[in-house]
Amino acid sequence: MSGLVDMTGRPISTARMVPGPSRDAGSFRDPISGWHGPQIHSPQAAARERAVMQRRAGDLASNDWAAGSALDAISMNAVGTGLLPKAAIPADMLGIDAEEALQIGKSMEWAYSRWILEADVRGMCHFHDLQLLGIRSMLSQGELLHLTVMLEEKDRQSFGRLFSFALQAVRPQRLQTPVDLQVDPSVRDGVRVSSYGRPEGYYIANPAASVMDAFSNIEALTSADFSYKPARAAHRRLVFHLFRHETEEQTRGVSCFAKGISLFRNLSDALNYELFAQVIAASFPVFIATESGQVPLPQVGEDGEREESERYHELKPGSFLYGDANQKPYPLESKRPSANFSSFVEIILRAMAASQGIPYETLAKDYSKTNYSSMRAALNEAWKLYNYYRQWFARSYCQPIWEMVIEEAVLRGYVTLPSSAPDFYAARELWCNASWIGPARGFVDPVKEIQAVVMALNHNLMTYGEAWGERGGDWDEGSATILHEAPTLRRIVEAKPPVTPVTATGKNGVAPESAQADEEEKA
Repeated sequence: MSGLVDMTGRPISTARMVPGPSRDAGSFRDPISGWHGPQIHSPQAAARERAVMQRRAGDLASNDWAAGSALDAISMNAVGTGLLPKAAIPADMLGIDAEEALQIGKSMEWAYSRWILEADVRGMCHFHDLQLLGIRSMLSQGELLHLTVMLEEKDRQSFGRLFSFALQAVRPQRLQTPVDLQVDPSVRDGVRVSSYGRPEGYYIANPAASVMDAFSNIEALTSADFSYKPARAAHRRLVFHLFRHETEEQTRGVSCFAKGISLFRNLSDALNYELFAQVIAASFPVFIATESGQVPLPQVGEDGEREESERYHELKPGSFLYGDANQKPYPLESKRPSANFSSFVEIILRAMAASQGIPYETLAKDYSKTNYSSMRAALNEAWKLYNYYRQWFARSYCQPIWEMVIEEAVLRGYVTLPSSAPDFYAARELWCNASWIGPARGFVDPVKEIQAVVMALNHNLMTYGEAWGERGGDWDEGSATILHEAPTLRRIVEAKPPVTPVTATGKNGVAPESAQADEEEKA
C-alpha cells in the first residue's frame, strides 16, 4: 500500500488535520487576556519612536550612574584601551618564506602604528579613542556612524600626515530621511537600500549654518539640507554604519537600554527622592498648624488692610521658626527609607544588570556578597558578552579599516611586497589577514588561573600566542624581549646566589590564601 487507509480501504486524507489543543500563549484568556502584543508601527512612526528612544538613552548615558556603569563595564572590557592588530600573513598560500612574511607583517604593523595617531580627521582623537567612542555610541544610541575621508594631497602635506585616509565620527541622530523622500520605498529611516535590502547610501543631515538651531526641527529638512554618502566605492567602505542585528530586515540600531530603560529612569528618580527626603529631615523642619485644625483668618490692620500670617516656604538647617498665637509646631519626622529599601534596590539593580547581560556585581560595583566560585562564574558569563562585542567590533570595524590603511601604505611605499608574490589587489584578503588583541581579562585568583594556563600549555591545549593574547600581550614581541633580556638575566644569576623563596604555610602545608579560597568554594 502506498499510504494510510481506513477500515474500508479508503486512503486517509492528511489534508484535513484534526486541530490540536489551544495554547494559552496564543489565546486571549486570563491572566493574559489583555495582552495584544506590541503595536506595529509604520516606518515613519518607527523612526519617530527610535528618535525619542535615542534621546532618552543619551540622557541616561550622560546623567544616570547605573547606565554609565553599564556602558563602562561593556565598553572597557570589550575594547578598553583599543584592539591591536597582529598581522597573520599565510606565507604558504602566497608562496613566500615564513620569515619574509613575518618581516612584512612587522612593517605593516609599524605603518598602522603611525596611522592610528592621525586617524581622526579633526586631529583630536587617537584611533583607540575612536574605537571606544564608537562602541559606546553603538551601545547607548544603538548604532555607530563613522565616515571615511580621503584628504587632498595638499592638506595631507600641510598637516604633516603620512596618510590621506582618516575617519570622521558623526552623531547617529543626523542619519534621517529627507521630508521630500518620505514616500520613497527604497529609503528607510535615512538609508537607501537595494531591492535585497543592502545599504547603498546614507542621507546625513547637513543644513547650512544658522544662528537658529537647525536640528530642532530636523524632520522638516529637505534633500537640499542633506549630504548623500554612498555606502561603498568598489571594495572600499565609505560609511561605517554598525549596529547589533536583533530582527530580520533591520535597518537601524536599537539602544542596549531599550529593554530596561524604565528601570534605569525610575530607580534614579526613586533614589533622588529618597535622598531629598533625607535632606529635608536633616534640616529639622517644623510644620505649623492651628490647634483647632483650621487655617486662621487673616487679621485686619488699623489701616483696613488685611494682614497675612507669615508662611515659611524654605527651611534652613538650625533655624528657629516662630508661629502665630494658638499655633502648635509639629516636627516632621522622616520614616524613609523603609526597612526593605536596600533589598528592593538590589532586586531592581539585578534586573537592570540582567537587561544588559552583565552581572549585578559589575553594574553596582558591589563584590561584598561573592566568593571565588560565584564571582568566577559571573565573570565567565560576562566575558561571553564582552568577547561577542570584541569579535563583532574587530571584524565589522577594525579589520576593514586595517585593510584600507595597509592598502594606502603599500601604494605609498611604506610597505614593500616581494615581486615574486601575488599582487596586493590579487590577494588582498591574504596580505591583510590579521588577528586582533584586546585588553587583558584580569585574574580573580592569579595563582590558580596561571597554573591552569601552564597546565594547558604543557598538555598542548593552548598555544603561547593564545595565552599571551588573553593577557593583552603579543607573543612575538614578548618572546623577542625575553631573548633580549636573557643574557642580562644570566649575568645577574651568576653574580648573585639563588634565594630560596619563603612560602607562608598553614595547616598541612597549605598556603593560607589557597585554604581561604577553598573555604569560599565550599561556602
